[in-house]
Amino acid sequence: MRSVLVAALVARMAAAGGAGPGVEEQAQIVPAGDTWEDVRKHFSALRNEVSTLEAEFQAAREQRRLDAVRRHEEADRVRRGQ
Repeated sequence: MRSVLVAALVARMAAAGGAGPGVEEQAQIVPAGDTWEDVRKHFSALRNEVSTLEAEFQAAREQRRLDAVRRHEEADRVRRGQ
C-alpha cells in the first residue's frame, strides 16, 4: 500500500514539472541557514500530501467497488429478464 502511495506521489510530482530544481538552483533558493523547524514544516507538508493521496486512493477504490457491484446487479437483472 505504501509503495502505491509513494508511486502516486512521484507521479504527481512528475506531472507538476519534476521534483524541483537541481542542486545548484536549490542552493540559490534555500538559504544555508535552514532550521530544523523549516525541515519539520516540509515533512509535515509531505505527510499531509501523502494523507491526501491516500484518501483519494481509498475513494477511487471504493468507487470502483461500487461500480463493480452495480454492473453485477445489472447483469443479474438482465439474466433474470431473459
